[in-house]
Amino acid sequence: MPAWRQRITDLNRRLPAWTWPAVIIGVAVILANFMYTFGLASNDPISYTSGIAQTVCRVTCGRPAIDPNIGFITQPLGHLSAMDLLHGHLPWWNYFEGLGQPLAGEMQAASLLPLTLLFGTPLGLLGFHLVLEFIAGLATYFLGRRLGMSTVAATGIGIVFALNGTFAWMGNAVLNPVAFLPLMVLGVEMAYGDLDSGRRRGWYLLALALALSIYAGFPEVAFLDALFVVVWAAVRLFALPRPRRWLAARHIAYGGALGVLLSLPVVVAFLDFLHVARIGGHIATVDGTAAIPHASLAMFLDPYIYGTIFSNHNQQVTNSWGTIGGYLLAGTTTLALLGLLGRRLRPLRIALAAWFALSMGAMLNVFHVRSLWNVIPYVKQIAFSRYDMATLELSVVVLAGLAITDLVTSKMARRLFFVTTPIGGLLLLWSALAGHAGNEGYLVTHRDRIIFFGLHALPFIAVALILAAGFLTRFRWAPLVLVTLLAGEAALTYLVPTAEAPASVTVDQAPITYLQQHIGRARFLDFEVLYPNWGSQYNLPELNAIDLPFPAAFAKYITTSLNPAISPARHFLAKGGIGGIVQQEQALVAHLASYRAADVRYLVFPVGVTPLPTLTKIGVREVFADQQVGIYSLPGSTPFFSSSTAGCTVTGTGFAHATVTCAHPGTVVRSELMMAGWHATVNGQSAAIGTLDGVYQTVAVPAGTSKLAFSFLPRHEEAAGAGFALAVLVMIGLPLADRWRRRRPGRHAPRHAA
Repeated sequence: MPAWRQRITDLNRRLPAWTWPAVIIGVAVILANFMYTFGLASNDPISYTSGIAQTVCRVTCGRPAIDPNIGFITQPLGHLSAMDLLHGHLPWWNYFEGLGQPLAGEMQAASLLPLTLLFGTPLGLLGFHLVLEFIAGLATYFLGRRLGMSTVAATGIGIVFALNGTFAWMGNAVLNPVAFLPLMVLGVEMAYGDLDSGRRRGWYLLALALALSIYAGFPEVAFLDALFVVVWAAVRLFALPRPRRWLAARHIAYGGALGVLLSLPVVVAFLDFLHVARIGGHIATVDGTAAIPHASLAMFLDPYIYGTIFSNHNQQVTNSWGTIGGYLLAGTTTLALLGLLGRRLRPLRIALAAWFALSMGAMLNVFHVRSLWNVIPYVKQIAFSRYDMATLELSVVVLAGLAITDLVTSKMARRLFFVTTPIGGLLLLWSALAGHAGNEGYLVTHRDRIIFFGLHALPFIAVALILAAGFLTRFRWAPLVLVTLLAGEAALTYLVPTAEAPASVTVDQAPITYLQQHIGRARFLDFEVLYPNWGSQYNLPELNAIDLPFPAAFAKYITTSLNPAISPARHFLAKGGIGGIVQQEQALVAHLASYRAADVRYLVFPVGVTPLPTLTKIGVREVFADQQVGIYSLPGSTPFFSSSTAGCTVTGTGFAHATVTCAHPGTVVRSELMMAGWHATVNGQSAAIGTLDGVYQTVAVPAGTSKLAFSFLPRHEEAAGAGFALAVLVMIGLPLADRWRRRRPGRHAPRHAA
């Protein structure tokens, strides 16, 4: 054997068995994102969620993600959270959105998720998503191995789940918890496997994965994922010998309880905000009966039957894009049909099929299945069709992996393969025929027609090749062929939205720089240029806001004192083109005193749009202009720290400190949103905070010079921190205690024969 080959062999022997599968999954994730990783396209969502960027298109400039909250929330608030953490501050509060509001408690920013730190590095949003996909893929690989799959099959399903439809389409915080779903299931499997050894690896992993799923920032998805894990754990529990079930159930309960304790800091912050927030607009559209359009069914197996994301403007199809949360791959689903029929792990296979059927029934709301789900607390308030997609994807992927294993070990499976695969093909054909009506009147260019035909043909090609691969099952390398086909279909389908992304995005930095240099603690009002919450990205206080949850006090103030013409259940922004801009200008004129009280000092307009003459008459003037943006100053704004008491002067330092000198006792006003959790000190002594106009903070100060300091901490956060610390101590202390017991003198002394 040549020396170089011997060195490779020796290296392989020293490496863990999972090393090469991990490398393969990582490479697959990078290659599926090669448009981004190699700089051929930009994933910066500012290109389609603001008016301050110029884009260069490649083939088309479509939408690379369904949910625009990737730009309104995920990127800017994730970046702000990362920068707070990197500067040694816990991200409890966001000064740059509206009148200020909780940051960690907002949840969607995933402020306390360790991976959010990537937003503060050059890897940014892309690195964040790549790591999540890799975690999902690697956890699925380990899960497959735990379920007895071969290395090849487990690697294959790892790649497929790493490139699942939710990751491909959603973009925003909805996808964050998905990475930890297979990790939670793996924790359950390991907990059951550790019963005889006395180890705690499984329920430790379950606790960590559950906590990370909650910290990931989308509680609805985390909740549905946890329900799936509970069902999985229950099914697998009854597969254990009866004497072991109670111990196994205790281990799962320990893991769940420990995970909740670990997640208390963000859970408490979220509940604290939810107590004073509006989510009414969200709940009004999620009433426990809403269902996806039947046109969406075709997209599950043929994802691009209606073209790329939002490219088809047919109303029914557009509504489908607005309610769907991912897709199922035709090839993987076809193999999953075979996976249903295997004998090994029979109860688990049946449970996965039942979960799939009940979930699909709820998504379509057929036979009142959704009513059954609504019996479970909180499910009624969840957009089920969008947020339960990951559990369907994992169910199908696991069944497909079991099918590949069956094909190697069972002659019956090889015979059934030629029955289930044509059935999968017929389901795909039905999808194509059912979705045909959605494309009527959909006009595209000749070039686009060719592209869409290729996308439409991809699932058919995948199923045909899988059927052809069935004739090779007698060969040892047949599983490798099947896995390659599944991974190829997953990668090509995933690649489509990345190819829709612009080739380059150029942000107009000049107006951002001007505001950063001049705005201080004042706020700007946006007129369709720097949409919320991009002010948070650049540390620019922006009166506009879009979020969920949304502060109820600020929402009420908007409708009474800022812009009564809009109903801000979850947003406050100018939209609708020139008509929306004019309407916001009119509201500004009508409620000028309120905007001044909010410390609005700058108005940001798109170039070519000039303020109304009534604004010009009150002294609004242009202070900056370039080819894209015009910035105007608004005179008479109230400073962030102010006092209406005669004889008081206030000097602010940052957002949290001020020095006030008063000839007589007076009151200082701070134009930041009042919320329980704010604390103030005057000369180091705790001071009560009052409320002005239902939103602003006030503090009484004595005569003379006083130092004011403000800080925010969600209520009960000290207790939450204690719970978190207790969980960490348990996870560290129990292994140390075990080690100490093993090392006690005479603990393992050999027994002598009598």
